[in-house]
Amino acid sequence: MTNEQIISKMKEDMKMRGFSHWTEESYLGKTKDIIKYFRKPLEEVTIEELRNFLLKYLREERKLSERSVNYYNSVIRFIYEVTLDKLINKKQLPMYRKRRKMKDVLTKEELSTFFNACENYMYKTIFMMIYGSGLRVSEAVNLKIGDIDSGKMRIFVRGGKGGKDRYTVLPQTRLEMLRKYYKMYKPKHPEGYLFLNREGNPLTIERTRVFFRRYRKKAKIDDKFVIHSLRHRIRHGFNRKRIKYIRSKRTNGT
Repeated sequence: MTNEQIISKMKEDMKMRGFSHWTEESYLGKTKDIIKYFRKPLEEVTIEELRNFLLKYLREERKLSERSVNYYNSVIRFIYEVTLDKLINKKQLPMYRKRRKMKDVLTKEELSTFFNACENYMYKTIFMMIYGSGLRVSEAVNLKIGDIDSGKMRIFVRGGKGGKDRYTVLPQTRLEMLRKYYKMYKPKHPEGYLFLNREGNPLTIERTRVFFRRYRKKAKIDDKFVIHSLRHRIRHGFNRKRIKYIRSKRTNGT
């Protein structure tokens, strides 16, 4: 199978598994990186070459984080085990173990500085949604207009972690931001996506992270603070009673 055929079949394999559009784009982008690195058919790449790619090239030469290397590893496993239907020795391509540590939380002053540094109102709205509603970045960029329930002040989150749907809170201040954003940008997409790029397509996680790092640098905030840290506050107590209320309403079917 040629590399072009691999990419074509990968698209089908991901669609059959219901991957979101941003996951498809991300996997295909990483696959093209891998192909560019080896410059030969992926079927001819050995396990030793894959190990060198992950360890020597990504980790030591490019100095990517363990999490980023693990993501490339996941793409490699998908290519070989799913698309090429080949068994690979995962013991020779181990994932980095996740290190549990307390996430860094910014002070109110630092948060204010960060949000004030966000010149683009669309990205500022996204970051405020992540912070105020406890959304993951993937959930934020995949929001659709119909997911916003202003009547019950909640947001329907489709296909969250583990592919599970849920509701989360919609603070009044975030609703006002969404309304202002809608008037400013007037997003129009056939599937109703809320946040679009200049070409009218849904935003990607990677692009959103680029802008997060840009504004983090502008605000002169330490790079140990990542975009996922924005939702740390709501996950550990913020508005917990409101979340519990929404979940109980969903369970009772009201």
